[in-house]
Amino acid sequence: MPTISVDKAGLFKALGQDYTTEEFDELCFDFGIELDEDTSTSQRPIVNGKEEPPQLKIEIPANRYDMLCFEGISLMLNIFRGKKTSPDYRLVAPPQGELEVLNIDEETARIRPYAAGAVLRNIKFTKESYDSFIGLQDKLHQNLARQRSLVAIGTHDLDTVQGPFSYEALPPEKIEFVPLNQTRSMTAVEMMKFFDNDRHLSRYLPIIRDSPVYPVIYDSKRIVCSIPPIINGNHSKITLNTRNVFVDMTATDRTKLDICLNILVSMFSQYTEEPFTVEPVKVVSPHNHQSRETPDLTPRETQAEVSYINDCCGLSLTPTDICSLLKRMSYTASPSRASPDLIDVQVPPTRADVLHQADIMEDVAIAYGFNRLPRSFPSKSGTIAQPLMINKLSDIVRLEAAMASWSEVMPLILCSHDENFAYLNRKDDGNTAVRLANPKTAEYQVVRTSLLPGLLKTIRENKHHSVPIKIFEVSDVAFKDLSLERKSRNERHFAAAWYGKSSGFEVVHGLMDRVMLMLKSAFVTGEEGLTKKGAEEAAYWIAEVDDSTYFPGHAAAIHLRIAGKEQVIGVFGILHPTVLEKFELRYPVSTLEMNIEVFLLEQQAEASPSPPPTRRRASPSVSEASSGNEAYDDGATINGGTQGAGSSHEQMVKKLVRLALASEYSRQPIRRTDITAKVLAPNTGRQFKPIFELANHQLRSIFGCEMTELPQKEKVTVSQKRAAQRTQNSLSSSSKSYILTSTIPAPLRTPAILGPPAVPTSASESAYVGLYTFVLSLIYLSPGQSIPESRLEKQLKRVNADNYVLSGEKTETVIKRMEKQGYIVRIRERDGGGEETVDFVVGPRGKAEVAENGVAGLVRKVWGKTGAEKEELERRLVRSLGSGVEMKKRIDDRDGEEERQTRGSGEEESESEEDREEESREAGRRRPAKSTTRTPLRQSGGKRGRRALIEEEADGDEDEAGEDEEEEEEEEEEEGESGDE
Repeated sequence: MPTISVDKAGLFKALGQDYTTEEFDELCFDFGIELDEDTSTSQRPIVNGKEEPPQLKIEIPANRYDMLCFEGISLMLNIFRGKKTSPDYRLVAPPQGELEVLNIDEETARIRPYAAGAVLRNIKFTKESYDSFIGLQDKLHQNLARQRSLVAIGTHDLDTVQGPFSYEALPPEKIEFVPLNQTRSMTAVEMMKFFDNDRHLSRYLPIIRDSPVYPVIYDSKRIVCSIPPIINGNHSKITLNTRNVFVDMTATDRTKLDICLNILVSMFSQYTEEPFTVEPVKVVSPHNHQSRETPDLTPRETQAEVSYINDCCGLSLTPTDICSLLKRMSYTASPSRASPDLIDVQVPPTRADVLHQADIMEDVAIAYGFNRLPRSFPSKSGTIAQPLMINKLSDIVRLEAAMASWSEVMPLILCSHDENFAYLNRKDDGNTAVRLANPKTAEYQVVRTSLLPGLLKTIRENKHHSVPIKIFEVSDVAFKDLSLERKSRNERHFAAAWYGKSSGFEVVHGLMDRVMLMLKSAFVTGEEGLTKKGAEEAAYWIAEVDDSTYFPGHAAAIHLRIAGKEQVIGVFGILHPTVLEKFELRYPVSTLEMNIEVFLLEQQAEASPSPPPTRRRASPSVSEASSGNEAYDDGATINGGTQGAGSSHEQMVKKLVRLALASEYSRQPIRRTDITAKVLAPNTGRQFKPIFELANHQLRSIFGCEMTELPQKEKVTVSQKRAAQRTQNSLSSSSKSYILTSTIPAPLRTPAILGPPAVPTSASESAYVGLYTFVLSLIYLSPGQSIPESRLEKQLKRVNADNYVLSGEKTETVIKRMEKQGYIVRIRERDGGGEETVDFVVGPRGKAEVAENGVAGLVRKVWGKTGAEKEELERRLVRSLGSGVEMKKRIDDRDGEEERQTRGSGEEESESEEDREEESREAGRRRPAKSTTRTPLRQSGGKRGRRALIEEEADGDEDEAGEDEEEEEEEEEEEGESGDE
């Protein structure tokens, strides 16, 4: 926490009362700050021949930026003691009536894109307040502004410069000025060399040193005010005689910019002629839509629950009591008219730390008094802690290894890229290790994917000890996993290494057998009569493996069969001599590494006492909870014990519902392979159809949607067609992929009832839906239902999509997102001369989600005409999109007739639950038919026509063949299901 030194006599004068050290310490504790030291009882330094006045050193919480100066501390303590009321910060117009203007040049986006300003008019400084003004800037620079990298503050004597001001980014050799407290003029290049050895400023030079342009602020006469974040110009230097202060701030973070500006001007607006008034500055920045008036001192309005505050504090306060307490903490609060359990709170502009009602609750507790709060919560805190299952499992393995005379080590989880891959004779495919974006040293570049580098480095640093060296580690490794929200997952591994004059292979083998025995896994052998009892429940065996990390013929993979599922969980063997050479080891090394998380299973609950189900990690989102890779759902257990609901139909149906919702949330298809891997229990592949139907029933009855199969991916390129012919699967009509579609009756699908999703925001989601519908409409209405890339870009520019639809997001980025989500497909065509053009066609998701009827609906809305013109439009739509749109019209007429009949039979009895469910199913069947028409590629004509290439990786043929083989296997499996039925 930052420590602030304030003058003791000055603070007590501002508080209107003298305190003893003990009394002031008690006051600080009551307010939530801490008195660190009172220098009046100790020897103080000599300043200008006089002993420094007594100081109070106060520790301020890291979130209270408004108390980083004398003014903030004295003001907040006076409000807390009831001596003052919360100030009303106001923006006032300048005497001449026109605001100062700060114009931001577009080039500043290359280095520090944001800027703001304010004016403190008719301010009166004393020596103490001037020092405090400079000190607050330094504190903000060091804390919130992160050493000026996020925000840089400049203050100027407004009477020495003249607006409008301009914030520009220029080459350093074109900037010339006299720096603060200097006498000679110099360019920005010379300035960097001049301050290179300055004790104070040299730390900030690297922020812009390597940039081709430097930020600079000019006044209307091209006088340099400052070069942020380095130094101000000497021309506009403020002094004790300054009466009008112009504050400029530049930043790379808009939020931090606003916080710093609000705090600085709020704290020192009390010294203006009219206290707590600030003159705003008009910021003009059209290129990034940041034009506005700064600062914004309007209090933020929020609400807090009375019951929540009372429950957390163990009190029974009324809304009026809570409002009175909040006034002591500088809030403005009143009971809400909307509900007796709510209070309306206005958060002052200086309290950027208030983000949740929990922060308001904390301030209520401070105002009430921590020492007065009830000291126990007998009805609320009767919980007993217990270890996570994964940690309990780790302790079992750790204890067995230690009892076998192995020593535990704990290396760092970060290592170099070469140590993780090249040193172990492994190759990085780019999709395995989590890399650090800005590693400080070459030794810490990636998060380890194996425990072996840490063990071998430990042996290397301790090889002067006597041999053999036997060490082990039980810890996490990390892998990339793009299916999860956080894009990575942890995995708990156990690893051991033997270093000695002999290979020690049999010793490592014995340790592995002991660990597996304690985990209740029986060893399986091929010799008759030697298989251990219990092998049908959990069994393991070893098989020779070809691994470049190990010596050829001296490595084995560990195979485990548990709960009917077989998998490879680890490898052990003698390390290859090249590995030993890279780690500078002279004796042989045998290692073992295995994944122990596989022993945590979901099993059916048994009638035996067990603790409540625990989770390894709380899943922050639906998508993460459904991934099945990292978060352990209810029912996690160690093999041999039970805990949870197991693999019943009900659990599998719930998992499939979660998977469907999570996939649709991220606009990813629900693949049959994912359902098999993440939902269905081992050896239950034939249960797919009943589980799928039950999940669809829940989706229809609870969420108003169902899983609908996507159209099959068309084989449009020569390579794809050849791959399909090789697998003899070109006539397959199933895509094995699904999306969620609405089953809500058509009359109810209106924006008033079904608004756009609020993630990330309703506006951005609506804009994206509108844009991809517009793009699909262009494709559908183009000749051959294919549109050239150049024409699509032209149409998007005509509607100004970059500025008014995508809020500045690049069109190319959004088009790639549409490709990834399956709305559109990019096709490359190459003629005999080698020239290439790019076309777009409708993708599977576009056909299922929008299709011809969605395009027709958009055209009808845009056309908006009636009578003969509307009929002509319908005829054109039929010619362009086919007869499917006529079916849509008939369905609309029928739905309208049903709706009129429903209104006329208001006295009839309400429908039964079965009838409503049947209506939902019928409405689902009435949804617009998906287009299964294959879009033909152009076969002749100029540059288009010889070959068509979908933009794909070089090994696309093999990938397509593999996909077709998977589909063929799944079809055979479904045929088996039909036979069984």
